[in-house]
Amino acid sequence: MDSSYKKNNYGSIFRALILSHKPVSVVECGVLDGYSAFYIANALRFNRNKRGINSRFYAYDIFEKYQYKHGRYDDLKYMLILNKLDANCCLIKCDAFEAAVAHQNSSVDFLHMDISNDGDILLKTLEIWGPKISKNGIIAFEGGSEERDNGWIKTYNKKPIRPELINNSIVYNNWDIQIFHEYPSMTLMWRK
Repeated sequence: MDSSYKKNNYGSIFRALILSHKPVSVVECGVLDGYSAFYIANALRFNRNKRGINSRFYAYDIFEKYQYKHGRYDDLKYMLILNKLDANCCLIKCDAFEAAVAHQNSSVDFLHMDISNDGDILLKTLEIWGPKISKNGIIAFEGGSEERDNGWIKTYNKKPIRPELINNSIVYNNWDIQIFHEYPSMTLMWRK
């Protein structure tokens, strides 16, 4: 499975978040080759088998329609079946923001957003997905470190994420934030 998360073992963070938070409704937008989906589905299976928590996991991606680096739907579906995780994951071909209409407000306990994130995507995520997050819900957002803003973001002339996390009153007045700085970085957000 290809993922920039792999180098710094972000899979263990996803697993720990799912095991400790015990979400019932989980959404991932941007699946690529399924690295994070594998760890999330695996932890959800543990919660179901050992703790009796029946969760729903929706993994959205546009797959082959994305013009840049992307995973293949059939490959990811096969990986989930091979690892007996397909019962824990509903894989759906859909745009990340169009997918939000399928979820009621305050219904998503854990959202992982990983869709070529930049500052504009962060603000759009909070606008469209923010109301969908439950009272104690978590948004895990790929990016947020200075290194990523000075690398990928600058290379592709995108809006940096970090200034939005620090300076945008919509963000810091409404969300508690924790940034994992190891590349590619991850920002965790909880509603205040």
